[in-house]
Order: sequence, then C-alpha cells, then structure tokens
Amino acid sequence: MKARLITAQDHHRAPPASLRSPYFRRMLSLVWPHRRFIIIGLLASIGFALFNAAGVAGLVPILKVLVSDEGLHGWVDRSVTEECLGAEFNVYPTEGKPAVVQRVKGGSPLSEAGVRQTDLIVTVAGERVSAADLFRRVAEASRKATVRIGTVPMNDPGAAPATAEVALQSVSVRWRIVQWVTGLIPRAQTRGDTAHTLRYVLIAVGAAVVISNVFRFLAQYFISLGVFRGMMDLRRRLYRQVLRLPMSFFVRDVSDIVSRFVQDVQEIQQGLNALFGRMLREPMRAAAVAVVALFLNWRLTLVMFLVAPLAVVLFTYVGRKIRKANRRLLRGYGRMIGALEITLKAIPIIRAYTSENTERKRLWQIDRRMFRQQVKIAALDAFLRPMLEVLGIVALLIVTAWLGSKVLRDEIKTDEFAALVAVLGMMFEPLRTLGELYGRVQRSAAGAQRIFGVLDSPIEQEMMEGAVVLSPLSKCIEFRNVTFTYPEGASPALRGADLSVAAGEVVAIVGPNGSGKTTLMNLLLRFYDPQEGRILIDGNDIRTVTLRSLRDQISLVTQDALIFPVSMYDNIAYGAADATEAAVHSAARRAYADEFVRALPDGYDTISGERGCTLSGGQRQRLSIARAVLRDAPILIFDEATSQIDAESEQKIQTALKEFASGRTTFVIAHRLSTIKFADRIVVLDTGRVVDTGRHEELLARCPLYQMLCRTQLVE
Repeated sequence: MKARLITAQDHHRAPPASLRSPYFRRMLSLVWPHRRFIIIGLLASIGFALFNAAGVAGLVPILKVLVSDEGLHGWVDRSVTEECLGAEFNVYPTEGKPAVVQRVKGGSPLSEAGVRQTDLIVTVAGERVSAADLFRRVAEASRKATVRIGTVPMNDPGAAPATAEVALQSVSVRWRIVQWVTGLIPRAQTRGDTAHTLRYVLIAVGAAVVISNVFRFLAQYFISLGVFRGMMDLRRRLYRQVLRLPMSFFVRDVSDIVSRFVQDVQEIQQGLNALFGRMLREPMRAAAVAVVALFLNWRLTLVMFLVAPLAVVLFTYVGRKIRKANRRLLRGYGRMIGALEITLKAIPIIRAYTSENTERKRLWQIDRRMFRQQVKIAALDAFLRPMLEVLGIVALLIVTAWLGSKVLRDEIKTDEFAALVAVLGMMFEPLRTLGELYGRVQRSAAGAQRIFGVLDSPIEQEMMEGAVVLSPLSKCIEFRNVTFTYPEGASPALRGADLSVAAGEVVAIVGPNGSGKTTLMNLLLRFYDPQEGRILIDGNDIRTVTLRSLRDQISLVTQDALIFPVSMYDNIAYGAADATEAAVHSAARRAYADEFVRALPDGYDTISGERGCTLSGGQRQRLSIARAVLRDAPILIFDEATSQIDAESEQKIQTALKEFASGRTTFVIAHRLSTIKFADRIVVLDTGRVVDTGRHEELLARCPLYQMLCRTQLVE
C-alpha cells in the first residue's frame, strides 16, 4: 500500500479565492449555525435603513416650511391635486390668487374637461377659490368620484367661468401615506403656526434619527455576536484538523499554521463583520434614500444610476489586486512568526556569537517583503474610495447643473431643487463607504482560501475500510524490508531495514547520527508510512489496524522531554484522564519524580512554565517517564537523553527504566553504555540499514562500526 505524504507546499493549497469562489461561500457558511443572530442583525439593518431614510426625507418638509410660501400642507395638497387632475400648477406668490394650469397631461381629467395650459381655475362647486383653497378642497375630495370646477383664460381673468365636471384620478399609495403623516401635524394658519409646524417636523426627524441609531447598534451587536461565535467554531474545527494532520505536514509549516490560526482567522472575522454589517447595511441605506429621491423626481434619480456600471468595474479590478496582495501578505506573516520563534529560542546562541545584527537583518528582509504587500493593499484601498467619490460627485454636479437650469426656467421650485440635491448627495455617502468595505471583504476571501486549504488537507486516516482493532502485543514486532524517505528528503532514511523483536524483549538501537534510529520508531508509531516494506505486530500489518488501537499500545518518552504548561499532576496524567490520584502518585514514585514534585511550592498542583522551563532536564525526563508508566502500554519507546541530565538524575532514570521495562517490549535509542548493557539485544544501524544485532560482548568482538561507536559516542 502506497504512503500518503502530505506536505505544506503551495501546490497543495487551495486555488485563488474570490467573492465568486466556493471558498468565499464556505466562509459565509461559518455563521450559518448562528444565523438567528445574523438574521436579527439584518432585520435591524433594515430598520436602520428605513428610519435613516425617514430622517433624510424630513429634509423635504423642513425646506417646505422654511423656504416655500405654500408651506408643508400646501405642498402636499398641491401634489395630491396634481395627481388627481393629471396636471401641473404654478402658484402666484401673492396670497389669494387663483391656480394657474402650467401643463396638462394627455388623457388626464383636465384634458378631458377641455382645460388648457395657462387657464386659471377660479371656482370649485360654484364658489370662488384661491390656489390654496383649490388644492385643499381637491385633496380633501380625492376619494370622491368628481368635482365641479370653473376656469377662465389667463388673458381674460374677468370672464365668466366655464364649468365642467372633472372625474378625479385615484391617488397613489405614497401620497396617501404622505397625506396621513402630514395630517398628524396641525395645519399652519399664521406665521406663528408655521414655527409650530417646524417644531413638529424637527421632533419627528430627531426621533427618526434616534430610532435609526438604536437599530444600527442592534445590527452591529447581533451580527458581531453571530460572527464571533462562527469564528470560535472555525478555530475549534481548525484545531481539531491540525491535531489530525500527518506528521509530514509539520516538517516545514508549523509557523504558517500559527499564522492561519491568528492572522487568517482575524481576516475572516473582520471580513464577515464588514459584509453582514456595513456592506449590507450601507446598500440598504442607499436604497432607502434612493426611494426618497425617486419620490422627489424619478427621472433625475435614474440618471444618477448611470454611474453604477463604472463603480462595478472599479470594484472588480481593485478587488482582484487586493486579494492577490493579501494572500502574499498572509504567507509573509507565517514566515515572520517562524523566524521570530527560531530567533527567540536561539537567544543564548545569538548573543554568545554576537549575531544580533545578522538576525536583525534577516527579520528586516522578511518584514520588508511584507511591507511591500501592505503598501500595495493600502494604495489600492486609498485609490478605490476617492475614485468612487469622484464618480459620485461628477454625476451629482451634472445633475445639479441640470436641476439648476430648471430652477432658472421656473420648471421646479427652489426648495425642491435643494431637497433633491441633498438627498442625492446622501445617497452616494454609503456607496463611497463600500469602497473601503469591499477591500476588507476581499482580504477575508484570501484568508478563507488559506484556512480551508488546511481544513481540506487529508488527515491521518484509518487508511483502509474495515480496519481492525489491534489486540495487545503477544508474539513479536517485525520490520520487513522497510524503505522510507522523508518528504523533500534527498535520500532514504531507511533502506530495506529488517528487524524482528520478540514480545517482552528489551532492544537498544545504536548508530551514527542520521542512521535512522528515530525514523524506525516514527514508522512503528505510524507517524509516517514506508514507501516499501511492511511493519507487522503479531502478523498484522499496522496499516490495516486502527491508529488508536496501535498507539494505545505504545508509551513514548522522547529525548526532548515535552512538558505542558499545566500542573505536575496533569502532566503525569496526560492522555489518561480517567487515572486515579493514587495511580498518578504511584507512577511518579516509580519514575523517581515524586520526591522533587512534593518539594515544589504547591506540590502536584504546581504549574509548570512554558515547555517546563522551571524544571531541570532530569526532572522533565522523570515526569515523562512517569507519564509513560501511568499509561502502562505493552510497548515502550525510550529515546534516552543525556545532554541535559546530571549523574544523579541519570542514575534514577536508568533505575526507573529497568524497573518499568521488565516484561515489556522496549525500544531504547541508546547513548550510554550502561543502557546498552542492560538491553537483551543491541541493534546497530548505519545509513538506514540494520548492519548487525547481538549482545554487547558479541558486537564488540565482531562489529567494527559498534567498536567505533563505543570509542566515540557510547560513553559512560
């Protein structure tokens, strides 16, 4: 069966992501389990958009009250009358003058009644009326079928009125709503009443602004809540995935994984917040304001929308550039984290060799490459928003010039001109904001591509359907013609290695550096699979058994004793959560760790520093042995450490090892003659091959390589 070697090279990562890619859609799915919060936030965004538009629409009545002679109610009455009669009217500035028909629409009620442009409407139901009276009475009668009016030519105002029955057209819903709202405000009769009306309008606008901002708060809060919960789920999934990836994945990309946990997840979080927050809220706001603009003058508003295709082209071009630059930047963060980790761990060597400047230059070069990508992203972000603003302003200036010419020709009123220009300007404010938000979301798409590249990587699998559960070792472990090369390795670490170890046998493995000692044990643990050959336990190929049942049979003590930043008790009980306190203490005593643990300030509750930095090398090794003793597995792999252990600690470790290995299948990667002599058999490796096996005396008599190792490496 061929091995599956998973590497972290770029060609194993996901293809470039965009807003149309499946990776972006998968990023959106992260918040689906928490959609109730997102839905509440989006509903609140709709509420914000509506009340914000209501506040903007309040500009119209304010201008009508302050600028127009007809006032708020007069404007509504005239607008309803124009819709009912199918005509447009001009109003004399002098109070009490009759209404002038400025334009008659074809097929309208006035056209059917024979009323012509520039005619004056002087009576309603036979009673003389001014323009204001006409508009009010028609507006009040808008639900009735007909109204009788009298008209005279503008050039002969003293002529007898020509009367006609006019069938009123139905009023649209929007003007019925406006009529109802303005009906809540007392009609102004005097100048003092006008000030009173203005106060009503200002209070209404202020209330709309307050309510819209309450909705804005609710939208941002609930969307953030949903996104943060989604990011917790993502980190949990990512952590679970990383813990199940094959060992080959960690050959070169550990710092890149850390970067994805921190930087990429942060990019996705900010992107989702921008997307569900302002990037959806601002278009809703713009759409609601656009409705107000359409209400005021739909023709001119549609002209403004001609800018939209140019904005889409800009978004697409800049977004693609931002995404590529951010993907390079995120990889740079991974390199930076890796370089910092190496530098901080190597501080004693750096200072001893006075290499501070060398390390500073190396980090500066990495930072410089990141700086270039950051500048590129900043430049694109800086370019997009001003360009959108220029497009909007140019369009607004064109429309303003157009509207201004209509004002000068008395085709529209000054207050209507001011209101429409102000509303159109407010409509483009949220669109300008989208420039910044679009770049933010594009950067999150690059982060999503890298995150899902990890989540989609093949994991350590059971490898074969119907994988069996391995029974406890009872006969032997066999390595048959095992050949293995590490990912990106230049040459094989093992070449046709053959070895058979009987159950309960203690085997010491020796050999020069790079001879394959640790590799042999990594293959037994199935951290990797050999390219050729098989490893058998009681005749079962370990690739046909479940990983859990295989590894449950093995206790591992590494040369670099790994201690977690938790209590001493938890370090010993690691991997054995159901162990009793008595069992933990017993394991510590058997590993000769109990004596120093009890001497610590809080005994077994003492928290270890990062990687056990508060303990000596010998103490860390004894804790590791206690952990292996507590596991009580039938197979023990012990990578003997000597570089950090004093003579007293070594003696205790050797004693603990001999006691624990009794009756247990044990592999010892040996560095001391005392350990080798204790073993039942010694295996000599060289360049990935088993060159000889036997007892110490036998090998010393016949194996030149072993003789050399005893003289140079296997010191007492």
